[in-house]
Amino acid sequence: MNIEYLKYFAELAKIQHYGKAAKVLNISQPGLSHAIKTLEDDYGVPLFQKEGRNVSLSPYGQELIQDVDEILDAYRRMEERAAGLRNEEKTIRIGTVFPLATEMVPRMLSEFGATFPFIVYNRMTPEIAEGLLDGKYDIGFCSDLLKSEDLEYYPINESVIAAAVPKGHPLEKRETITLQEAIQYPQIMFSRTSGFRGLQEKVFAEEGIEVKPVCAAEELEVIIGLVEHGFGISVLPYMDVAEHHNITTIPVETTVWNSKFYIARRKYGIRTEQENAFFQYWKKEK
Repeated sequence: MNIEYLKYFAELAKIQHYGKAAKVLNISQPGLSHAIKTLEDDYGVPLFQKEGRNVSLSPYGQELIQDVDEILDAYRRMEERAAGLRNEEKTIRIGTVFPLATEMVPRMLSEFGATFPFIVYNRMTPEIAEGLLDGKYDIGFCSDLLKSEDLEYYPINESVIAAAVPKGHPLEKRETITLQEAIQYPQIMFSRTSGFRGLQEKVFAEEGIEVKPVCAAEELEVIIGLVEHGFGISVLPYMDVAEHHNITTIPVETTVWNSKFYIARRKYGIRTEQENAFFQYWKKEK
C-alpha cells in the first residue's frame, strides 16, 4: 500500500478534476494519472469515471473512499503521535536497591548535573535485573547482578561491614569490634527474601557462628528503626543512610564481606544523549 497514492485518491475524489487536484498536490497531472492507474490495477476495479472535463467516483470508488479516509486519518494521528514523541524529552526510569536510593543515587544525579526528567523505583536486585532486560527500567543500581550477556554493568562503590548499635549502647565508643563481640548482643537481620540475608549469614558462618536473630526485616530502613528503638544490633553493609538516624556504626574486623554496588543497563537500546552521558560518566569514574 502506497500511502501517498491514497492521499492522491482522496484529493481527486474531493476536487473531481485531474489538473486542479495535481496543482493542489504539487505534482504533475501525468504523475497523478499514473498513481490512480496504479491503484486501479492493484485493486482490479476502476475508481473514477469521466464526467466531461471532470471526474467522479465510480461505484467501486464510492465503496472504497470511506476506508481510505479512515486509513489516512489513522496515518495522520500516527504522524502526530510520532512527532510528539520526538519533541518530548524522555523520562529516565531508574531502578535502585534501597541502600543507594536515599543518598548515593541522588548525589550521583546531582554531581552529574542531570537535567533530564527521571523516576526512581526502589526494588530488589533480581527485580531490577529483570526490569532492565524487559525494558521496564533504563538504568539500574544493584547490589549484585544476575549475570546476563544482554546487560552491561560496572562497579560504582564497595561496601564495608559495620555493626549498627543504638545511641548509648555499650559498644558505641569502640573504634572497631569483632564478630565474636557483636554476637553477644541480640541480632537483627535481613529477612530471607532479601539478597543481603545470605551475605550476613556467610559473614558469620566463616567464623563458625550460627545466628538466631531476634527479629528480621526486608528493608534496611526498617532494620535501622528496630536498632534505633533498642530491639538489638545489626551487622550489615555500611551505608550513608545510617548517618541520618540515632544510631552509631562501628566497623567490624572481618575480611569475608565482599559486596559491590553496580550501575547497569541493557547493552542495546534507544537512549537520549543525557541518559547515555550519565551512564558513561559513572562508568569512567570507577
